[in-house]
Amino acid sequence: MAEVLVPVELLTGVAEMDDQHSDLFREMHKVKNALLAVSGDDGEGRMLLLQLIDDLEEHFAWEEAAARAHTIPCDEHQREHARILAFVRAKMAEFDRGSCNIPALMVFMERKFESHVSHFDMSLGRALRDAAAAHDAGFPAARQQRADAA
Repeated sequence: MAEVLVPVELLTGVAEMDDQHSDLFREMHKVKNALLAVSGDDGEGRMLLLQLIDDLEEHFAWEEAAARAHTIPCDEHQREHARILAFVRAKMAEFDRGSCNIPALMVFMERKFESHVSHFDMSLGRALRDAAAAHDAGFPAARQQRADAA
């Protein structure tokens, strides 16, 4: 198993979301190491940064779909996703022009992602767990199946 970089206080209790967060934190760490390497070749870092942006988009889409599937309001959460993606895409354009402050970008991304998880995903996780519990209360077999899987 790969090293988990998600701080324990940012675990939502929703396995799929926590796994995705762990993967994203791990990716950010790889991007940072590649971009801050002294090699002078940003090709690998650029490729990793593009992959991170794609994975963020996929993760945000998963969160939004999970919220919709359980009729959990997430308008502000979606707006925050859009803000993060717009910022990262703008920084990618700066990177391509050679005008991006890479260390500042990486510090910002890590802190912004931690802040996002803390302010938005923790409450989404609670709502998803509550929705699962409500569903299981009506379907004891589903509750037992979930317990058996754990």
